[in-house]
Amino acid sequence: MTAASMAGADTKTGATILLSSHRARLLAVILVAFGLTTFRLDFQSLWYDEGVTAFLARQGPLALTQWTAGDIQPPLYYYIVAGWSALAGWSEWSLRFPSAWWITLTTALMAALTVRLSASRSAAVLAALLTALHPLLIYYGQEARMYAQLTALGVLAGYLLVRLAAAPLPSLGAWIALIVVGVAAVYTHYFAVFLLVGLALAFTIDVFLQETRSLAMKKVRALLLAGAAILLFYTPWLSALFGQLRNDRSYWEGTLKLHEAIAKVAIAFTSGEAVFEQAALRLLVGYVALTVAAASLLWRSAPRGRRLLLYAGCWLLTPVVAVLMLAMTIPKFNARYVMEALPGLLLIWAGGFGLSAVGQEANRPTAQDENVGAVHNRTFATGQQRLLHRASVLLLLLGFFYGAAGWFFNPAFSKDQWRQITEFLRPRLAEDETVILVSGHAWPVWDYYAPDLPVVRLPVIDILDVDAVLDFPTTGAVLRRAFAESGGLRGAWLVTWQADIVDPNDVVPVQLELSGREKGQSATFHGLGLRRFTGFREHRFVVEPPIDVATDLIFGNQVALRGYKAMDNGDLLLFWEKLSFAEEAAPDLHMALVTTTADGTPVATTPERRLAGYSYPFARWRAGEIVASHLPARNWLGTAGPTPGAYRFTLRVFDMNDPTASPLPLADGRPEAELGPVEVQID
Repeated sequence: MTAASMAGADTKTGATILLSSHRARLLAVILVAFGLTTFRLDFQSLWYDEGVTAFLARQGPLALTQWTAGDIQPPLYYYIVAGWSALAGWSEWSLRFPSAWWITLTTALMAALTVRLSASRSAAVLAALLTALHPLLIYYGQEARMYAQLTALGVLAGYLLVRLAAAPLPSLGAWIALIVVGVAAVYTHYFAVFLLVGLALAFTIDVFLQETRSLAMKKVRALLLAGAAILLFYTPWLSALFGQLRNDRSYWEGTLKLHEAIAKVAIAFTSGEAVFEQAALRLLVGYVALTVAAASLLWRSAPRGRRLLLYAGCWLLTPVVAVLMLAMTIPKFNARYVMEALPGLLLIWAGGFGLSAVGQEANRPTAQDENVGAVHNRTFATGQQRLLHRASVLLLLLGFFYGAAGWFFNPAFSKDQWRQITEFLRPRLAEDETVILVSGHAWPVWDYYAPDLPVVRLPVIDILDVDAVLDFPTTGAVLRRAFAESGGLRGAWLVTWQADIVDPNDVVPVQLELSGREKGQSATFHGLGLRRFTGFREHRFVVEPPIDVATDLIFGNQVALRGYKAMDNGDLLLFWEKLSFAEEAAPDLHMALVTTTADGTPVATTPERRLAGYSYPFARWRAGEIVASHLPARNWLGTAGPTPGAYRFTLRVFDMNDPTASPLPLADGRPEAELGPVEVQID
């Protein structure tokens, strides 16, 4: 069968499906998709990324474009949200509605695409059903980000390419439509290019398998021209793209753990974002078995099944492989970056369990060619196969329900509760108090919910920068200005989000404790930290490391302990310096600390830990930088309410990558340093 003959069959079958009783079923599924994506659409708070969407959509076109040129996403999605919200308002519901609409559209498009590939009404309705109920699509259909839009544009591009591959003659209108959709996709997300490449690969193989060589070459040349047109329209944004590749500092340097990344994709594509990892891994075994079975059924349902498998395989694998390869060079990865590939997996499931029975029936002899016993056996076998296929679909749907239920009803998967924390603070913020926001780049979502509440941002950055690690000089200067005696502010609520990245060494809480006192409060908010401090005095904020007892202890010619300080709440600060002459410095130094009373009675053994915060390993330190290590009293003194008095401690430093954990020797050869007495005075 040629692609041209397929086109005729596809058109007839598609019309039959869309105009028959199956139209009602498809409409019902589309309504289910709309209902699920709009169900409790504004129940949860916006999180940071959605706050950025709200902020950008309220900017003018020029400011929006300039911001996105320095951010990690192109601007088209924000233009659409801006236009929609200007009409519908800026509520959480309104901001998220475009994503719900895109997923609803994707549901319809998946049915149309499956019709084109399979000519099976069962497969078409099943594809729509799997799309409508998939927990990952429901999740991102309720998020004010561009991933739902990207997925829908990808499915539309795939539909157009499948149609063009089967068309007997070139269709200028369809090629122009493909160019428009392709341009829209790459202006929605950079990684759209990987999906377009995968679809182009499937198209090329398809036409060479189905058409004469001359016609296939004409279609491939048309495809190349369409690709060139997409690139031409994208040229104005290429400088922004390459600039981001050079300057993006929103991730830590390192090596991608490929097996973990693959597992995250597999979990997201099967269970979504709201199933605990261990449960999702167990479910994954079943999903893999069902996927293999569906792919096998497609392969046996030639030729349509194999054609569908070609497009689905390229759709699924090309973006995932390409993004993972890129992440091995630039180790920044999240499963949502490859969500555009999910329709490929849905096609395999829908085609395998919806098309196979049709294909098998078509390839079997009629009853006139068989005796009665053969007909009976064949009918019985076909019934068993249909029952097995329906059971497979039921298992898929049960897994989807489980994942969607976790998103809708399990508070463990709540988004960061920015709305709730601002509602909590608004009536409690005293006149002499302000809010300190760490990290400062979270201010777009803060500004969405609380533009009326004053805020001090630390650090003052607009986009996450993993190199903007806070220290005493930078925080001291900002805090002295914020809490100048003339300003009248004496207290603050500390709101933390991603503080482990910008303040891994607890510099801000230490500064606030040095200048004032922590005032206990018990409220908790998912994804956020909240603490209250009072009694600030400007002069007590420090702009240099607050060393009380200076030392000069060098461990292994790599790191020096420059001093320590016991705080009034019992916490201990150690101050380290990475030596500039250190050769082949170990990337991950740890320490072990044992505390005794002044007379040698054991008090506590601090769990082995990195010299500084966990997310600030020794490899990231700059030579000559003084880095503080914050040891809470509950660790080094064994209790959160320590007894005042004199204490001693021994300190050992070792390389975590050394299997023997041999201590780095001091200059005199000793394996550990003995320090003290340290006077602990609880104020």
